[in-house]
Amino acid sequence: MTRKYFPGANTGQGFCSRFSGIVPPWENRHYTYILKGGPGVGKNTLMKKVSCLARANGHIVEEFCCASDPGSLDAVRICDRGIVLLDGTAPHSLDPAMPGVEGEILNLGHFLHKEIFQRRHSELKLLMEENRAHYTEAYACLQAAGTLYRAAAKAADHAADHPMMQDFLRETLQFSDPGGVRTLFLSSPTPEGLVDFREFLDAEHTIFLPGILGVIFLQETIRLAQGTRFTVFPDFRAPDLPQAVYLPDAGTLLCATDTMHSTLGEFLLTPLPTFIEFAVLESSRLTERAVESLRLCKRTHDAIESIYQPYVDFDRVDRETHYLLEELHL
Repeated sequence: MTRKYFPGANTGQGFCSRFSGIVPPWENRHYTYILKGGPGVGKNTLMKKVSCLARANGHIVEEFCCASDPGSLDAVRICDRGIVLLDGTAPHSLDPAMPGVEGEILNLGHFLHKEIFQRRHSELKLLMEENRAHYTEAYACLQAAGTLYRAAAKAADHAADHPMMQDFLRETLQFSDPGGVRTLFLSSPTPEGLVDFREFLDAEHTIFLPGILGVIFLQETIRLAQGTRFTVFPDFRAPDLPQAVYLPDAGTLLCATDTMHSTLGEFLLTPLPTFIEFAVLESSRLTERAVESLRLCKRTHDAIESIYQPYVDFDRVDRETHYLLEELHL
């Protein structure tokens, strides 16, 4: 199974990039091809082609999906070859720090009849402004959801028996050798709803931590795991809080869930306040409202792409693609 992640998510802090987590810190340096070009030029098509060829030839592949369109890729990593392809355009504009050593730019943004864009300048400007307005609405809802969820986690933290949690985790978990922390998102609100890639992680063992106390367990896990090799998946509502933690050497995934009735009551010093249930429910409703705005974002983006796509110089794109595939030897 190909593992899938979000390298960036729509969050309570706006678009939150974790592209630095595409290559785990414990791996050797990868060579990165940064794809440039506007809407509809074929960046996603190229990455999907490379992913498909790599998997067909037995390579280990990770796919990193776009939070604004989970059917599209923001990046693909060929793990055993030390190669990454990624979309280096806004809102995650990137360039190689050491061109030719750590990576290079592949420009797919070649257009025919560019004068067409000048004539449709006003239309494009209006669509882009509309797109930004819908994102502003979505992020306002997610910010409110994050404020509530963070307050719920703080209340749970005050009620938790931390020493008892730590003892339980030390007895239960197996930590790895030194390695560092990788950070990516497992879930994000998208135009298709709330998308969760937990099943694609294909963990050998999954420990579900129900209720808001699960977040406190994850925070304790992170403290205990410091200095070892592990992955943190932040919660999209409040990226300073964890949604899941993966211990790769043990194949263990720990996940907090939004279940209202936790089975972890034995780890409490005092009862959880009733505010928590309200806060979690309201944050879910606000997330659903954010999804509606993200659907409108996707609609305006598709309209923008439909203006650009007929004038892409696909002959040049095909030549760039052919050059890259030859160089990769897939």
